[in-house]
Amino acid sequence: MKLRKRANVKQNLVLTIIVLATLCSCGCTQQNAAMEWYNQGLHFNSYDNQFEQALECFNKSLELDPQFEDAWLGKSVAFYNLGRYPDALQAVDRALDLNPDYAMAWYMKGEILSSLGKPDEADYCYARAQEINPRLSRV
Repeated sequence: MKLRKRANVKQNLVLTIIVLATLCSCGCTQQNAAMEWYNQGLHFNSYDNQFEQALECFNKSLELDPQFEDAWLGKSVAFYNLGRYPDALQAVDRALDLNPDYAMAWYMKGEILSSLGKPDEADYCYARAQEINPRLSRV
Protein backbone atom coordinates (compact mmCIF):
# COMPACT_ATOMS: atom_id res chain seq x y z
CA MET A 1 0.00 0.00 0.00
CA LYS A 2 2.79 2.43 0.94
CA LEU A 3 4.66 1.63 -2.26
CA ARG A 4 1.58 2.41 -4.33
CA LYS A 5 1.16 5.77 -2.53
CA ARG A 6 4.80 6.66 -3.18
CA ALA A 7 4.41 5.72 -6.82
CA ASN A 8 1.31 7.95 -7.08
CA VAL A 9 3.12 10.83 -5.36
CA LYS A 10 6.08 10.46 -7.73
CA GLN A 11 3.76 10.22 -10.70
CA ASN A 12 1.88 13.36 -9.60
CA LEU A 13 5.17 15.17 -9.03
CA VAL A 14 6.39 14.25 -12.50
CA LEU A 15 3.11 15.38 -14.06
CA THR A 16 3.28 18.65 -12.14
CA ILE A 17 6.82 19.29 -13.35
CA ILE A 18 5.80 18.55 -16.94
CA VAL A 19 2.83 20.92 -16.72
CA LEU A 20 4.95 23.69 -15.18
CA ALA A 21 7.66 23.23 -17.80
CA THR A 22 5.05 23.45 -20.54
CA LEU A 23 3.57 26.62 -19.06
CA CYS A 24 7.00 28.19 -18.72
CA SER A 25 7.95 27.33 -22.28
CA CYS A 26 4.67 28.81 -23.55
CA GLY A 27 5.39 32.01 -21.64
CA CYS A 28 8.93 32.13 -22.96
CA THR A 29 7.73 31.50 -26.49
CA GLN A 30 5.16 34.26 -26.15
CA GLN A 31 7.80 36.67 -24.79
CA ASN A 32 10.16 35.71 -27.62
CA ALA A 33 7.42 36.36 -30.16
CA ALA A 34 6.66 39.72 -28.54
CA MET A 35 10.36 40.59 -28.74
CA GLU A 36 10.51 39.53 -32.41
CA TRP A 37 7.55 41.78 -33.30
CA TYR A 38 9.14 44.59 -31.29
CA ASN A 39 12.46 44.21 -33.12
CA GLN A 40 10.65 44.22 -36.46
CA GLY A 41 8.86 47.41 -35.40
CA LEU A 42 12.19 49.01 -34.51
CA HIS A 43 13.48 48.12 -37.95
CA PHE A 44 10.52 49.73 -39.69
CA ASN A 45 10.73 52.77 -37.39
CA SER A 46 14.46 53.29 -37.70
CA TYR A 47 15.67 52.02 -41.01
CA ASP A 48 12.82 51.89 -43.44
CA ASN A 49 10.73 54.85 -42.22
CA GLN A 50 7.65 52.69 -42.63
CA PHE A 51 5.83 53.93 -39.60
CA GLU A 52 2.45 52.31 -40.30
CA GLN A 53 4.16 48.91 -40.54
CA ALA A 54 6.07 49.71 -37.35
CA LEU A 55 2.76 50.39 -35.59
CA GLU A 56 1.40 47.04 -36.74
CA CYS A 57 4.46 45.28 -35.33
CA PHE A 58 4.30 47.09 -31.99
CA ASN A 59 0.59 46.31 -31.73
CA LYS A 60 1.26 42.61 -32.32
CA SER A 61 4.02 42.71 -29.72
CA LEU A 62 1.67 44.34 -27.22
CA GLU A 63 -1.08 41.79 -27.93
CA LEU A 64 1.38 39.15 -26.76
CA ASP A 65 2.76 41.18 -23.85
CA PRO A 66 0.72 44.25 -22.83
CA GLN A 67 3.28 45.03 -20.11
CA PHE A 68 6.14 45.43 -22.62
CA GLU A 69 7.13 49.02 -21.89
CA ASP A 70 9.67 49.19 -24.73
CA ALA A 71 6.95 48.28 -27.23
CA TRP A 72 4.77 51.08 -25.85
CA LEU A 73 7.66 53.49 -26.36
CA GLY A 74 8.24 52.17 -29.88
CA LYS A 75 4.56 52.64 -30.63
CA SER A 76 4.82 56.19 -29.33
CA VAL A 77 7.77 56.90 -31.63
CA ALA A 78 5.89 55.52 -34.64
CA PHE A 79 2.87 57.71 -33.85
CA TYR A 80 5.18 60.68 -33.37
CA ASN A 81 6.85 60.07 -36.73
CA LEU A 82 3.40 59.98 -38.33
CA GLY A 83 2.55 63.34 -36.72
CA ARG A 84 -0.12 61.71 -34.54
CA TYR A 85 1.00 63.48 -31.36
CA PRO A 86 -2.06 62.78 -29.15
CA ASP A 87 -1.73 59.05 -29.92
CA ALA A 88 2.01 59.25 -29.29
CA LEU A 89 1.37 60.90 -25.94
CA GLN A 90 -1.12 58.22 -24.94
CA ALA A 91 1.34 55.42 -25.81
CA VAL A 92 4.28 57.02 -24.00
CA ASP A 93 2.11 57.59 -20.94
CA ARG A 94 1.34 53.86 -20.93
CA ALA A 95 5.08 53.12 -20.95
CA LEU A 96 5.50 55.50 -18.02
CA ASP A 97 2.60 53.89 -16.16
CA LEU A 98 4.49 50.62 -16.42
CA ASN A 99 7.85 52.16 -15.48
CA PRO A 100 7.86 55.66 -13.98
CA ASP A 101 11.68 55.68 -14.10
CA TYR A 102 11.93 55.03 -17.83
CA ALA A 103 14.26 57.85 -18.87
CA MET A 104 13.83 57.42 -22.63
CA ALA A 105 10.05 57.53 -22.25
CA TRP A 106 10.31 60.80 -20.31
CA TYR A 107 12.55 62.17 -23.06
CA MET A 108 10.09 61.08 -25.75
CA LYS A 109 7.24 62.64 -23.82
CA GLY A 110 9.23 65.89 -23.85
CA GLU A 111 9.57 65.67 -27.63
CA ILE A 112 5.85 65.07 -28.05
CA LEU A 113 4.85 67.91 -25.71
CA SER A 114 7.28 70.22 -27.46
CA SER A 115 5.65 69.37 -30.79
CA LEU A 116 2.25 70.06 -29.23
CA GLY A 117 3.43 73.55 -28.28
CA LYS A 118 3.74 72.86 -24.54
CA PRO A 119 7.32 73.93 -23.79
CA ASP A 120 6.99 74.11 -20.00
CA GLU A 121 5.60 70.59 -19.75
CA ALA A 122 8.24 69.41 -22.23
CA ASP A 123 11.04 70.97 -20.15
CA TYR A 124 9.77 69.13 -17.07
CA CYS A 125 9.93 65.83 -19.00
CA TYR A 126 13.44 66.51 -20.29
CA ALA A 127 14.57 67.37 -16.77
CA ARG A 128 12.97 64.19 -15.40
CA ALA A 129 14.71 62.11 -18.08
CA GLN A 130 18.06 63.66 -17.23
CA GLU A 131 17.45 63.20 -13.50
CA ILE A 132 16.97 59.47 -14.09
CA ASN A 133 19.82 59.20 -16.59
CA PRO A 134 22.30 62.09 -16.40
CA ARG A 135 23.76 61.10 -19.78
CA LEU A 136 20.53 62.11 -21.49
CA SER A 137 20.47 65.71 -22.54
CA ARG A 138 18.39 67.66 -24.96
CA VAL A 139 20.22 68.21 -28.21
